[in-house]
Amino acid sequence: MAGQSSSGDGEEIGSINITPMVDVILVLLVIFMVTANFLKKESININLPKADAVDANLAKTVQVAMSKDGKIFLEGSETDIERLEAHLKRESAYRVNMRITLSADASIPYGKIAETMGKIKKAGVHQIALSVKR
Repeated sequence: MAGQSSSGDGEEIGSINITPMVDVILVLLVIFMVTANFLKKESININLPKADAVDANLAKTVQVAMSKDGKIFLEGSETDIERLEAHLKRESAYRVNMRITLSADASIPYGKIAETMGKIKKAGVHQIALSVKR
C-alpha cells in the first residue's frame, strides 16, 4: 500500500500524498468565490455625464450622489437636502478644507444640481467637484 513501509519503525517516509489538501483548498476557493458575489454593497445606479479631464484626487473627498429619481445619498446612505446641509455644516466646522464630490445622474435637471450645490456651499463647503466618466 502506498505510504506504508515494510521495514521497521526507523525508516523515513519518502513521499506525502497532497491530493486531500489540494481538494480542500479548491473547495474553499469555490466557497469564497461564490460568497463574494453576495457580499457586494448595494450600489446607486447613476449614469454620469462624460468629460475629457478627470480629477485624480477624488478618493479623499466626501461623496454626495443624486440618483435619476431625485434621491440624495451621502456616503452611500440616503438622506434629504436639509439633513445633508446640517451634516455638512457639522463636518466643515472641524474639517477646514473639506471637499465634496457630487455625482449626479445625467438626466437630472440642472436646477436640482444647482440647488444641491447651493446648499453644500451654504453649509460651508466651497470645494465641490463634479464626478464624470471618461
